[in-house]
Amino acid sequence: MRNPPSFHRQTQQQHFPSKSTVMPSPIPTCYHVFQPCTLNTPIFTNIATKINTDSITTRPGKTTLSFSTIKHTSSIRHTTRSDLNFENTTTRFRIKGLVHRITTLSSSNTKPQVLQILEKDPEFQTISDFNHLLMALVIAREFDICLRIFTKLPSFQLVPDCCTHSILIRCHCEKNDMGEAKRALDSALEKGFQPDAATFTVLINSLCKRGRVNKAREVFELMGRKGCNYKGSVQAQNCLLKGLSYVGKVEEALEMLMGMKGTSLEPDVYSYTAVMDGLCKVGRSDEAMGLLNEAVGMGLVPSVVTFNTLLQGYSREGRPMEGVNVLKMMKEHGCVPDCVSYNTVLHGLLKWNEVVAAHGVYKEMVGLGLEVDVRIMGTLVRRLCKRSWKERGLLQDAGEVFEKMKERGSVVDQGTLEVMVQALCWGKRFDEALANLKEMVRLGYTPEAITFEKVIQGLCAGGRVDDAVSTLVLLHANGGIPDRVSYDVLIKELNEEGRLFCASNLFGAALKLGVVPNREPRLIVMKSEELQADSGGVSQLKLAQRC
Repeated sequence: MRNPPSFHRQTQQQHFPSKSTVMPSPIPTCYHVFQPCTLNTPIFTNIATKINTDSITTRPGKTTLSFSTIKHTSSIRHTTRSDLNFENTTTRFRIKGLVHRITTLSSSNTKPQVLQILEKDPEFQTISDFNHLLMALVIAREFDICLRIFTKLPSFQLVPDCCTHSILIRCHCEKNDMGEAKRALDSALEKGFQPDAATFTVLINSLCKRGRVNKAREVFELMGRKGCNYKGSVQAQNCLLKGLSYVGKVEEALEMLMGMKGTSLEPDVYSYTAVMDGLCKVGRSDEAMGLLNEAVGMGLVPSVVTFNTLLQGYSREGRPMEGVNVLKMMKEHGCVPDCVSYNTVLHGLLKWNEVVAAHGVYKEMVGLGLEVDVRIMGTLVRRLCKRSWKERGLLQDAGEVFEKMKERGSVVDQGTLEVMVQALCWGKRFDEALANLKEMVRLGYTPEAITFEKVIQGLCAGGRVDDAVSTLVLLHANGGIPDRVSYDVLIKELNEEGRLFCASNLFGAALKLGVVPNREPRLIVMKSEELQADSGGVSQLKLAQRC
């Protein structure tokens, strides 16, 4: 047998698009590919001819550097069966191993170099070997290399089989080239191969995720004419239901769901969840709840995703307390709410200002050891602080949530810190307010002038004039200008304490900045001891003027 032409020589001049041009995939990880619905059944059944696998010619052996640790000594090997047996543990581990090797190669070699290495590897002899390689390339998201190897199979004297065509369809779907995926399916049908349900489902799912529901419906109808198995057909129909809901065709989805009942395509919990999601997105959460009750009545067991769909719907509609009831319903049905469930309810309660109920849900999450989204925690702190101006007991709750945020190592945003400082001043917890204000400056934030002013006014009200002056200096150093009220409060307190020189200096500093205080320092003769008492304030004010 004549050796095939060099794979590297034929391909090295080809143009390979960069990885950045590859579109996102709906099946992004190795884990998702190795699922029962896609791997536990043969991909195609050949209905055109009966192939004698013993008579198929294999690729001639090579003696060059091997891609694997397996060395092939025989120059001729018989091909394996034409189906890719993904149920076989050895096969599954082989594909996973290939994925790892391809990823390692791609990180240090160009695409032509990877192709050259693969071409020289004697591990790949039969079409079944190449099917494993092609599947591994798809999982590793090396779509261009996969397609290039597929086009070069004839140069290895190998003929693509049913499995090869199935992998090609998946590759085009992952690459976001749905036109080529459909053409690959048509080509397989023309050659007499009958796609199984898994292949059809991958294509239908990809079309629906891109909003091409009409094309997906055509493929689904074609699937029905090919007589695919019941389980696979239900999965494909669920993808179509989800696609209809995704593009807003909720009535069509609902009609299709009702049409499934009493037929061989009896709807499952995923069918109901898909339609419920569509109803919730258009503000029809009560109808979605009706479908949930209907599914439970049929003996179906709702999943956490089913309940989360309802939670999101009630949150959008401004009915967050209904979400709290759904949480209780989940527990009654033996379905444990997850982080998504609690965070969805918590977000809805805060969005619609149900602050007390939100804090209750938060405490329940913490008690269960669930992680609360840091942005939601910040919102909860702000809402509790604002409510604490009327209900002082909530300030303690806000402080606990605030400390929990810092314990987690989260960087607290400026808005949350400012509201917390103001609430602490309102609650006469000036030391904590001043400490958090200084922490804001240390983190590089530029607090609003009103935040400084609240602290200054609070410290003056508590008789802590020196700390108030220090805060004024900090405001100046941070590029802010206090308003008239802050100067009035400080001058008043300094007058009452008899620190008239400091009050005069402060008054002059205000005028220099263009602020005219309503209060003025008392004009009396000052004694030498009074001047000495004011020396500390004078030095701080001079520093403020320089700033």
